Amino acid sequence: MAKSITTAFDGRLEAQDRLTQAGGSIGYKKGKPVFQFPTKKEYDEYLRLGAEAYKRKVGLA
Repeated sequence: MAKSITTAFDGRLEAQDRLTQAGGSIGYKKGKPVFQFPTKKEYDEYLRLGAEAYKRKVGLA
């Protein structure tokens, strides 16, 4: 079974939008919100979407 991925919570709306686009969700760990992804595939998609957004922001795409 694939191991889930947890990463730091990001309060920005655009990051949360990428989270849902990639198939992740917001969960809680020790009472603090975190981003959770069921597999590395979804986490990698979240990172890819973030990289694309950054490239558009700085004019590289």
